[in-house]
Amino acid sequence: MNNFIEQNKRQYAIPVYQRNYEWAEDQCVRLFEDIVAAARSEREHFCGSVVYSLIKNENNINYYIIIDGQQRMTTVYLMLKALVDNASTEQEKRALLDVLLNHDPFDPYAVNMASKLKLKPIKTDNSQLFLLMDGKTDQMDKTSGIWHNYQLFCRLVREQLEQGVTVNQIYYGLQQLTCVDISLEPSDNAQEIFERINSTGIPLSLADKIRNFVLMVDADQEELYETYWLPAENAVRRENMTAFLLDFLNMKTDDFVREDMAYEEFKHLYAARHYSHRAILEEILHYAEFYKTFLYGDERFSPAVNDLLADLQKLKQKTLFLFLFHVFDDFTVQPPILDEAELVRVLTFLRNYSIRRIMCEVNSNSLRGLYKTLHARVFAQADNKAHYYDALVCFFRQLNSRDVLAPDAVFLSALEHNNLYRKNALCKYLLAALENQGKEHLVTDKLTIEHILPQNKNLSKAWQDMLGNDWLAVRDRTLHTLGNLTLTGYNSELGDLPFAQKKEKLVEVGTKVVHLDADILSQPAWTEAAITNRARRLSAEIMALYPITPPAVNISFADVRCREYSCDAPREATYKAPESFVLQGERVYCTSFAEMLKQVVARLYALDRTVIEQMARKNEQPLTWSQSILFSYDPDKVNGEYRISGTDIYESTGFSAFHIISIIRSLLDRYEIDHSDFAYSARANKKTETE
Repeated sequence: MNNFIEQNKRQYAIPVYQRNYEWAEDQCVRLFEDIVAAARSEREHFCGSVVYSLIKNENNINYYIIIDGQQRMTTVYLMLKALVDNASTEQEKRALLDVLLNHDPFDPYAVNMASKLKLKPIKTDNSQLFLLMDGKTDQMDKTSGIWHNYQLFCRLVREQLEQGVTVNQIYYGLQQLTCVDISLEPSDNAQEIFERINSTGIPLSLADKIRNFVLMVDADQEELYETYWLPAENAVRRENMTAFLLDFLNMKTDDFVREDMAYEEFKHLYAARHYSHRAILEEILHYAEFYKTFLYGDERFSPAVNDLLADLQKLKQKTLFLFLFHVFDDFTVQPPILDEAELVRVLTFLRNYSIRRIMCEVNSNSLRGLYKTLHARVFAQADNKAHYYDALVCFFRQLNSRDVLAPDAVFLSALEHNNLYRKNALCKYLLAALENQGKEHLVTDKLTIEHILPQNKNLSKAWQDMLGNDWLAVRDRTLHTLGNLTLTGYNSELGDLPFAQKKEKLVEVGTKVVHLDADILSQPAWTEAAITNRARRLSAEIMALYPITPPAVNISFADVRCREYSCDAPREATYKAPESFVLQGERVYCTSFAEMLKQVVARLYALDRTVIEQMARKNEQPLTWSQSILFSYDPDKVNGEYRISGTDIYESTGFSAFHIISIIRSLLDRYEIDHSDFAYSARANKKTETE
């Protein structure tokens, strides 16, 4: 170890991003005892390895970066300072100071305090070490590891002096410390060596690896750290750095980046695009500031923008960040591609789209892929940016996948019938929004979701009598729906109380939940009809709160290979691949005829449920020339296991394209909808007729 400390005109810097000096007292005591034992036995003592690399030479001083061994180096340095301060003669003090400090008797290089110290810890420790070496101990932070262990070594040295051991003998023992000396050449990959050395310890996070990669052996590492990395880390907060960097990489690269491969992807990106350390750090900081805005808001942006971003956070829509990186680039570039009013419209659409998607129970596993490529797909034609909002909405309307924008009828039906309670974040968000519309906002953070009709499977006799003979079926249909939910601060107190007592309790506790409870308190009984009527009222309000504003300019993303067909010629559907259909003016995108039938049925059911409910009860065959039952409450009566969302009605599947168009035509007749109000777009597909 003395090979490092004793040599003149060199300084060992601990990387600015490394952890603080934190050797525990027992580690220091053990090392000191080993040193004393080595002095007595006059034998060397091995103390591990030190890995270092030369980063620059300035004013004839070699500056090294310590890659591994910084805790031991700092400990030995503090021990030497304790020996200096407890030396009994000036000769001993001068000899030890020559070990601690760089010296130049002729001073041609103007060695100052910054370059005089042979050890430079990270910034917080370095300030404490400066004060200690300058004799300003009264200004030191007495809670720092530097101060604590310096005091410990002073005590240990004095104990040895009292036993007749000299400072010179203790220093001789320190000289017996040996270590593996690993000096890296510029061509060596310091980061990979560091990772191998630390592979048996706590695994490095993605953020740790990337930070080390761009800073470890850069001569300007302190400036780069202070200017870029630390502000980025402070912006997104350290616990979010890995998630941010993973999103950053997914935004920057074409392929999906998994966390276990992200570091390799980062190195590939760095090399392929010929980044410098500074250039990549500039980009990281740029997008970290956006990420901070997405997570926590930013006063640089308007309250409307911050409120919409906060809504997306409440809805747990972080996958949107991959798209928002590009949107905020377009907003902040000079001159801006979209103004603030357009940005608000875009964020409003994304929030409302997210609400519809969650409510309609669209699986979320396609979201990352959707948002990763969304900007490139919507704005593949640069002219589309002149109509930013319109292009985005048109794209979502014309999607031919499950990511398509759910139309009003489907959304309304989902609001009325789907299980909202299990969508906890959305449920709390919508209930709070309903309560807070048009008045001073009620703080709902500490309120919980309350079921009016209790969740208890063993309903009391009073509840069973109120619901009627089929109380169990009513409970199953309505329990977790919007119509049966409210907010309260007294969930445990309400529990399974009979409805009359529950109403009294709601009034008594006075939670100030007025709007949600209005048509609960006004009801004499809590029946299926009461729940359904309340669901319809609240659903209509949600539709008004979160509408999709139609685009002012229609932008087509349609496949030019497609042409339109009517339902009057079902045979034309054979060997076709559908792209979309139009029903009463609404265009819906689909990828198959089977999906088309489900979408048509969903819209017709939302238009008038009684027609389909009657067909299901009677197990009707919609086509006179076919024995197939289309709808039934009995799953054994239909082909397949598909159930209409929010109902107990099963719908047959597995029909040919010809059969599907024939069925749609029959349903239009039952609903008295003119055939001209339906058309579908499709292209030739010679592979197969069967869905």
